[in-house]
Amino acid sequence: MSGESQSKPSGPASGGASPASAPGLAKIERKQLLILLVLSLSLAIIVIDATIVIVAQYQIQKDFGISLKDLEWITSLYALVFGSFLLTWGKLSDEFGRKRIFISGISLFIAGSIIDGFSQDLTQILVGRVVQGFGAAMASPSTLSILTTTFTGKARSIAFGIWGATAGAAAVLGPVLGGYFTSDPTLTWRWAFFINIPIGITALVGALFAIKETRFKDPKYTADYAGLFLITIGLASLLFGFIEAQTYGWIVPASEFGVAGLSWSTSNPVSLPLVAIVTGLALLSLFTFYEIRRLRSGRVPLFDFSLLRFKGFRYGLFTVTIVAMGEFGAVFIISIFLQTVKRLSAFNAGLTFLPMAISVFIFAPVAGVLATRFGPKWIVTTGMTLEAIALFSLSQIITVDNPVYYLYPILVIYGAGVGLAISQLTSTVLQSIPWQKAGVGSGANNTVRQIGSAFGIAVIGAVLVAQISAVGVADLAVSTANFSIKQRAVLVAAFNSGLSGGIDPSFIASFGRNAPVVLSILYDAITQGTRWAAFTAGIFVSLGAISSLLIPNPKSAQTAKATVVPKTSRREPSRAVSTIIIAQFAITIGLLVAISNEYQSNYFFQLWISQNASPLGFFLAGYVGAALATIVGGALILWKLVLTRRQSEARSKPDS
Repeated sequence: MSGESQSKPSGPASGGASPASAPGLAKIERKQLLILLVLSLSLAIIVIDATIVIVAQYQIQKDFGISLKDLEWITSLYALVFGSFLLTWGKLSDEFGRKRIFISGISLFIAGSIIDGFSQDLTQILVGRVVQGFGAAMASPSTLSILTTTFTGKARSIAFGIWGATAGAAAVLGPVLGGYFTSDPTLTWRWAFFINIPIGITALVGALFAIKETRFKDPKYTADYAGLFLITIGLASLLFGFIEAQTYGWIVPASEFGVAGLSWSTSNPVSLPLVAIVTGLALLSLFTFYEIRRLRSGRVPLFDFSLLRFKGFRYGLFTVTIVAMGEFGAVFIISIFLQTVKRLSAFNAGLTFLPMAISVFIFAPVAGVLATRFGPKWIVTTGMTLEAIALFSLSQIITVDNPVYYLYPILVIYGAGVGLAISQLTSTVLQSIPWQKAGVGSGANNTVRQIGSAFGIAVIGAVLVAQISAVGVADLAVSTANFSIKQRAVLVAAFNSGLSGGIDPSFIASFGRNAPVVLSILYDAITQGTRWAAFTAGIFVSLGAISSLLIPNPKSAQTAKATVVPKTSRREPSRAVSTIIIAQFAITIGLLVAISNEYQSNYFFQLWISQNASPLGFFLAGYVGAALATIVGGALILWKLVLTRRQSEARSKPDS
C-alpha cells in the first residue's frame, strides 16, 4: 500500500483502529508540546477571526460609508467559504500531506488578513475575507488531523483538552480584542486583521521545524470532481440559507436581495434563503448517493460514508451538530443583550465573558485528565449537562434590573461545561475511526459544527426576533403614553423587524418626551427575547446531552472483559438507542405543541408569523405541525423498532 510519510504514527498500517487504542503515556514530550503550541496558535487566529470583526463592524461601516446589508457580508462571506470547503480540504490533506495543506492554509489566511487590513473599500475587504475563509478551511481540519496523528493514548486526551481550551477561550476573546482595537484611539479596526500576521508567521515558522509530514495516499485515489462540485455548492447553498434567512426571510421574502448585479425581489412567492436551503439539501442528498455508488464501484470517494459504521463517529457527529446549535447562539444573543439593554461598550461586553473564558481554559485540560480515567463519554455528557443548566438559569436570571455581575457565576458554570465537552467530544469522534482517515474525520467534524452553529444562530435569532416583536407590540398596546399615530406605526414596524437596525440614539430622540417610555418598552422586549432565546439554546444543548449517551466509551471498550455474553451486548445497545431516540422525539413533539399553543393564544406572534413566514401559520394553527410530526415520526420509529427486532432475531438464529 502506498504510502505513509516518514513520520507515520504508531498503530496499524491500514484500516483498523486508530493509534489512540495504544496505551501510550500521559506525558507530552517537548517536541510534541511545540507542535501543540503551533496548532493552538493557528486555531486561535481562525476562531478569533470569526468573532473579532463583529465588534469592529460599526466603525468599518462609518469609514466605508456602506449599508447594514453590505456590512453583514463581511461576517457571512467568511463563514460561508469556511464551512463550504472544510470537508474537501480534510480529504485532500489525507491524500497530499497534512503539514503541506496546513502551511498553505495559514499562508493564505495571512495573505487575506493583509488584504483586509489595507483595504480601502467593501470590495477589497470582501476579497480578503474570501481568501481568509479559504485558508481557514485548509488549515482547520489539518490542525485536528495532525493532533490525532501526533498524540496517542492518554497524551491525546490531554492534548485535545488544551486544544479545546484554546478554541473556547479564543471564541470569547475575539469580541474583547475587537472592542479594544475599535475603542482605543491609537489603534483602528484594521488591527482586527493585522493581529493575525505576527501570530500566523510564528505558527508557520514553528510548523516548518516542528511538524513532520503525515499522509495516507491511497493508490486507488482519483480526483472526485463531481463529488467536489456537489459538496461545495451544496454546503454553500445550505449555509447561505441558514445565515441569511433572518435577513431575507425564511419562507417569504422579507427584503430585497442584491449583490454583483443579481437580485431577488420581494415580489417573488418564496424567499431566496428557502430556495438555497432546498437546493443545498437536494445537492447534499445527490452527493450522498453518488459517493456511496462510487465506493461500491471500487473507487475512493471524497467522503467515505462507510466511516459511519463506527458508532463513536456516527453518534459523535450527530451530537456535535445538535450542541453547536445551542453553544454558538447563546454567546451571540447574550452579547446583544449586554450592548443594548445594559448599554455596555463592545469592549466591556467582551470582558463580561472573561469568567467564561477562564473557566473554559481551566476545565478543558482537566477534562483530558478525567477522560483518561473515566473515558471521554461521561465527561462529554457531564459538560453538556452543565451547559444546559447554565442556559436554563440564564433564561430565568436575565432581567432589565438585575445587575450584570449576576451572570458571572452562571457563565463560569457554562464555561466549565464547554471546557469539559468540546474537546473530548471532538477527540471521541476522531479516535473512533482509523488514523488514515483523520483528515476526512476532522473535516466532517468541523463541517457539521459549522452547519449546526449557522442553523442554531438562525433559529435562536428567529426566536429573539419573534419575541421582540410580540412583547414590544404588546407593551406598546397597553402603554398609557401619548404616542401619535405615526409614532406608533414607526415603533410597530421596528418591532416587527426585530429591531434589525439596532437602537439608534437619533431614533430614540425622535420621540421627544416619550423617549424614556420607548426605551423602557425596547429594553423589556429585548430582555424577554433574550430569555426565550437562551431557553431555546438550552433545549438544543439538552438534546445533545441525551444524544451523547449513544456514544460508546473508548475506555470501557478497552477494559471490557472477554467473558461478555454476545447476546446481551447486542440487545442492550439497541434498547438504549431506541430509548434515547424516543425520548428526544417526545421532547420535540412537546416543544411543537408548546409553540403551537403560544401561536394560537398570542395575537402578536400570529402577526409576526403572517408577515415573515405566513405558510408556517398553517402548521402552527390547530396543532397541525405537531400532529404531522407525531404521525410521520411515530411511523419511522415504529418501522425502525420492527427492523431492529427482525435483525436481532436473524442474528440469534445462527447463534442458537
